[in-house]
Amino acid sequence: MLSPIPHVHPLQGHPIAAGLELLPVKGTSLVAEEIGLKHATVVVTYGDGERQRVPHPYLGDLLLYIQPQGSVPYAVNWTVKLSAMDFDEVARGSLKSLAKQKVDREKACLRHTLEEIYYHSAGIRTVRVSRDLLNPVLVANLDLLYGYHDREISLESNLLEDFSHHIEDCVIHGRPVASVALMYGQRWGRRDLFLTKIYKDIWERKLPVSLFDPILIDHPLVTDAPDVLQVYSSLFAGLPE
Repeated sequence: MLSPIPHVHPLQGHPIAAGLELLPVKGTSLVAEEIGLKHATVVVTYGDGERQRVPHPYLGDLLLYIQPQGSVPYAVNWTVKLSAMDFDEVARGSLKSLAKQKVDREKACLRHTLEEIYYHSAGIRTVRVSRDLLNPVLVANLDLLYGYHDREISLESNLLEDFSHHIEDCVIHGRPVASVALMYGQRWGRRDLFLTKIYKDIWERKLPVSLFDPILIDHPLVTDAPDVLQVYSSLFAGLPE
């Protein structure tokens, strides 16, 4: 949530930012006034019956807290759309007149400008992120893995550790891993949990599997690929010092 009034830096009070001097955010009401945007408002009724119109907080998408190894933490604001073109116009896919399109483009431009200035006042970079900026195979793989990443696996830790080592050996030597899950499932039951463990290990990067190639566990998994975080490092970068 973006604060309508000046407020402390989003990292203020967080344990990773202890002892840091952090700039406050400016407040969206002041930013809106500076750029000529009519700020959203809402009518509030107080306990004594008095009604007053006050600024309504804007909502952002994702605010990332990042702490590089051996360096100070920082935040990056992600504003997210399905397509990069969606940043250019409010309700871009709706049927509307040319005049309405112009109004909605101006509205979108001002709204994004407000968010960028708001966060920039506290030294926070805003990044526009959309699905069409990402490799489509990567998107499909992340969609697959995310469905498994937080599932509980009710199997003994020693058994899972042995299974992971067996899976890792298959990946390194170019052998399909599905057969290992089937073998463990036949012996111990709950084949679905062993399959889940494979996807969880890939998600947690315990297995050096390429996320830029289809993850097909009944085929040898590709390991020779660049790291996703390096390829898209610009999405996580802070403001230049």
